[in-house]
Amino acid sequence: MLIEVKATLSLGDTLVPLIFMSDRTHFSNFAGDKKEWPVYMTIGNLFSKMRQMPSTHTVIMVALLLVPIKNRNIPQMRRNEQWETN
Repeated sequence: MLIEVKATLSLGDTLVPLIFMSDRTHFSNFAGDKKEWPVYMTIGNLFSKMRQMPSTHTVIMVALLLVPIKNRNIPQMRRNEQWETN
């Protein structure tokens, strides 16, 4: 596939590979059972040692996917409202 992409590039074009990553993070001990999945992005052709150093700021957060609270012991009407909101 990479060879096909390179074949479509014109002289002087640059191909920049992007790496997206995510990991579940606990949001707060005080807010109950809430978790989030931050989505990070970095450039793929950086040296891994440089990419892993926090001081270089090579990884940025591009999205934050919130996981809704578990629907335990909640009336069906409230559960439907939450489903519509989500």
